[in-house]
Amino acid sequence: MTKSKPSDVLSRMRATTTREKPVSTSPETAPQVSDTPAPPPTPPRVRRVRYTLDLEPEQHKNLKRFALEADADASEVMRALLALLHTDTGVRNAVLTAISKD
Repeated sequence: MTKSKPSDVLSRMRATTTREKPVSTSPETAPQVSDTPAPPPTPPRVRRVRYTLDLEPEQHKNLKRFALEADADASEVMRALLALLHTDTGVRNAVLTAISKD
């Protein structure tokens, strides 16, 4: 059994936390040059991030009711609202006005 260098261990730890495949520095596992073209790279998979939001009971009820009427779940509704906040200046200004009153 060969002993790993500290730099190899560190690169494997980084790869694990970023969900990438580790790059090996040993010559026996180095990629071989080939005449065949490499396949196009696949886009990285984007993972969602959980965000918890505390709502008043009436806000929660309204969100659930809207989602039910739209045949969607509450998360889809919130993601659509966040997308509008990002892309629609009217929605953005309305939100800025609403939060400035608090």
